[in-house]
Amino acid sequence: MSAQEISSEGQSAQRLPVHLWIEGADSEDDVQITERALAALRELRLINHLPDHYVVRIGVRTGPTPRRIPYTLGFDAQTRPEDYEFPLDDLRFVIDSRSIFHLMGVTLDYTEGPGGRGFLFQEPPTRGRSKPDTETAPNGELRTRIIEAIKTCYDPEIPVNIWDLGLIYRIDIDPHNDVHIVMTVTAPACPVADLLPRQVEDAVRQVPGVREVSVELTFDPPWHMGRMSETARLQLGLM
Repeated sequence: MSAQEISSEGQSAQRLPVHLWIEGADSEDDVQITERALAALRELRLINHLPDHYVVRIGVRTGPTPRRIPYTLGFDAQTRPEDYEFPLDDLRFVIDSRSIFHLMGVTLDYTEGPGGRGFLFQEPPTRGRSKPDTETAPNGELRTRIIEAIKTCYDPEIPVNIWDLGLIYRIDIDPHNDVHIVMTVTAPACPVADLLPRQVEDAVRQVPGVREVSVELTFDPPWHMGRMSETARLQLGLM
């Protein structure tokens, strides 16, 4: 369930295939473990005489979210019902269901140098996969105004506009400036699943140059935290 490749820092790395468990994710969302980190974990297990059934637990701390994500790493004698398990050669990694979204795309490395040694979590660059290219797309100027209108709409449970949350999947503008928008919400049971599309329709209808507006709600692919922009991650304290 893993593939060896070169990490962003040039280190040989193994992947924990997160995308196999999270709908809508892809291989770029996998957690990478460098060979240096694997070697250090094996050494720790040996030094501490840990039995083979101990797992390597990766996660994030609970509580108020600081500016940087407080990653956690350690050996655990037990697994939990909410854990995702990733066997990797002679090691077994587990990530709980709450932490897995925060760890998407993260690389676990191990560093040694004059400043000391220890494990290092490297966060991925923002990919912005959910956003249309406003510069090269047809009707670029109108599209930009539509996006600005969409940014006035918020999920009442999350203090980030729905564009930066990555809830907008597609914006189509026909030759008559009729606009069709495909969007989602954070979960099918979201209490504003009916309200948000109407807010988007009303906001876009006010944009000069727009004629008719239709909004389609979809859950394919499901939304996940990897779709959020760098701005959203910063606002929510995830970077």
